Amino acid sequence: MGLEDILSGKDAGEMFSLMIPGSTCNLGPGLDTIGLALEIQNTMTFQLVEPGQESDRPVIKLQGEVANQSLPEHQNYLIETIINKIWQNDNKLFRRLQVTIRSDVPLGSGLGNRTATIIGALWAYNLLKDSIPTAATLLAEGCAVEGHPESLAASLYGGLAVCTPSIDGSRIVTQSVKWPDEWRIVAIIPKYTLVTKNMRDILPKQVSMEDAIANMQRVAYLVAAVSRVDESAMKESLYDRLHEPYREQFVPELAKIRQELANEPILGCALSGAGSSSVVFVHKRNEHQVLERLEHWSKKEESIYKIMSLRAAAEGVKEVECLIG
Repeated sequence: MGLEDILSGKDAGEMFSLMIPGSTCNLGPGLDTIGLALEIQNTMTFQLVEPGQESDRPVIKLQGEVANQSLPEHQNYLIETIINKIWQNDNKLFRRLQVTIRSDVPLGSGLGNRTATIIGALWAYNLLKDSIPTAATLLAEGCAVEGHPESLAASLYGGLAVCTPSIDGSRIVTQSVKWPDEWRIVAIIPKYTLVTKNMRDILPKQVSMEDAIANMQRVAYLVAAVSRVDESAMKESLYDRLHEPYREQFVPELAKIRQELANEPILGCALSGAGSSSVVFVHKRNEHQVLERLEHWSKKEESIYKIMSLRAAAEGVKEVECLIG
């Protein structure tokens, strides 16, 4: 049975909603390797309209911070491009689709909004084909769309995700590590956003053996620090030599935050993904002190920042409503 045959039995009004945690990835040295799920909720709702009432493209509605960006039509285009890339051979479904996206963070902030859109679009596509998606399937399909697994794995599985291609290169293998309950993640989100591809293009094609070994050492130490809930080890872990030195010129806040918090009781600071956000890791006993310092710093700056204190999300994507016949 083809997709059109399946869709012919689909009634207008059928809908479902997903809650997809946000994420921060790399955590300093873990480029393309480590992602951490965050309790930033991205909710995606998909609904089909009556056959014959479809438009040339999906109807996309944005709510929350993602709708407050300066160019919402540009965000619609990016989201539509992702959905179209996944459903490029299924125009009938594509044109009947209504999508509502609510997110606490904007696209291009480095906190997993784009990843959530990919996961949601893949989940919807599988479900509307009467196929029950698994996390492993969605990870494989998502990597085919995006190419970088760590953010996908974090939002799919929850916790700290550690990823690598399998030895034969046929799939991505991942392990989840429990994030310490007492460790908070403070996100500093500027008004501007960045394009991940552009930030990827500025990275060098080759790096020195010294830099590669330094990052391998820090990544191994980072995973040990999280596993053992070792604050001293964590403070030694979040140093990178492969991507932050090249990207920090586009995220001037990163160096300023590190300088501002140099004498504060934090576990470390890192660029969130490819930017534009920065993240600070802190034990909950010092959370209030660090937040006060960041709020004071923010008031001194000419730009406006959104500062969010977050917990790690222990669980990944989940379906919250389903009315599929």
